[in-house]
Amino acid sequence: MTTLLAHIRIKPGKEEKWEAIMRDMVAQTFASEPGVRRYEYWKGQEENFWYCLLSFTDKWAFYEHQMSDYHEGHDFGDVLAGIKLEYIDPVEGAGGGLSHTEDPPLPTDATPAQRTAQERFPLSIPAWWKERA
Repeated sequence: MTTLLAHIRIKPGKEEKWEAIMRDMVAQTFASEPGVRRYEYWKGQEENFWYCLLSFTDKWAFYEHQMSDYHEGHDFGDVLAGIKLEYIDPVEGAGGGLSHTEDPPLPTDATPAQRTAQERFPLSIPAWWKERA
C-alpha cells in the first residue's frame, strides 16, 4: 500500500478554481481507479492551505493516478503556490484499516509512465518506521 499526505498552498484568488479541480479529480479518480483506497481533501486553518490524504493499494496504483490523463490535464500551475508530498504510515491498530506504506522496486518490464512517476514521486520510507513496526 502507499499512503501520503499532500500539503498544498493555493494562490490567492484561485480558491474556487482549486475546489472545482478537487471535485473533478475525486470524481474521476473514484470512477476509474480501482486501486484507490482513500482520496480526501481538507481545508487547513491557515489561509489558502489544503491537505489531501491519498491511499492506494500499492505504489503502482498511485503512479497510475499521478500519470492519468485527467490528472495531467488540469492546469495546476495556475492555482498552486506550493505542494509537498509526505509519505505516511498508519499506526498499527489506529490507522483506519490501512496497511503499511511499502516501496517495491520497479519491475524490469516497467512502463515508461511508471519509470517517469518513479523519478517524479520517489517513495522515502524512514528507517524508524520499520524499527517500531
